[in-house]
Amino acid sequence: MPLTLGDAFSRRKQIESQLENWFNRLSLAGRDTIQFQTKNIEGSDQFKPIPGSTKEYQRTYTIEECREKIDKLIEEDKNLALQISLTNQIAKAKMIDLNGTEKELTIPELLVLKNNIAPKIEQAARSIPKVSKGVDIVEQTDKYIKWRSIYPTYKKKQSLSEQGHKIEEEYVDYYQVEEITDYGLPEREIFDEIDKIHAWQHRLKEAINQANKTELVNLS
Repeated sequence: MPLTLGDAFSRRKQIESQLENWFNRLSLAGRDTIQFQTKNIEGSDQFKPIPGSTKEYQRTYTIEECREKIDKLIEEDKNLALQISLTNQIAKAKMIDLNGTEKELTIPELLVLKNNIAPKIEQAARSIPKVSKGVDIVEQTDKYIKWRSIYPTYKKKQSLSEQGHKIEEEYVDYYQVEEITDYGLPEREIFDEIDKIHAWQHRLKEAINQANKTELVNLS
């Protein structure tokens, strides 16, 4: 059964994991070890093991076995990488673009849109100011609304009652007024735009999955 691009990507991940295992095995392939306990390290019975204390640790693989396996995996990975690169140049998929038109795009084009362009477009949509709600509108046009915020500033004054008691009263000294010209867009309109972008991102993923079903180019 011929390999597809998706199969090649999966196999390269397997190779990466297998190489890591064989690198570890190679690092342990350089020695066999015997551990034991002894009463003397000099004399006629020097280094004579105490019965029952000996432990042997033998390497599972030789250096040659590990290096041979690593070389084969690296060669396979290199060929797969080259096949993926060549196949990417011809693999295409059709999809409906963000503006509603159908396009046929290569995998590099799809990946650029998915990984680089789509996040920026979504961030731009999320950054659009939302028009304020529940405010005191004083003027409204097709392009903006004007609304006003009023903040009273209070002062206190003291006086004496008829009985001579001190009385403290609070009164409004002045009002701080802010008049806002609000150019924001309706919240629903912004959310609809974000939903449209999300649907486009989903179509990008589906197109990439479809393109990844392209049969892998054979190396001559």
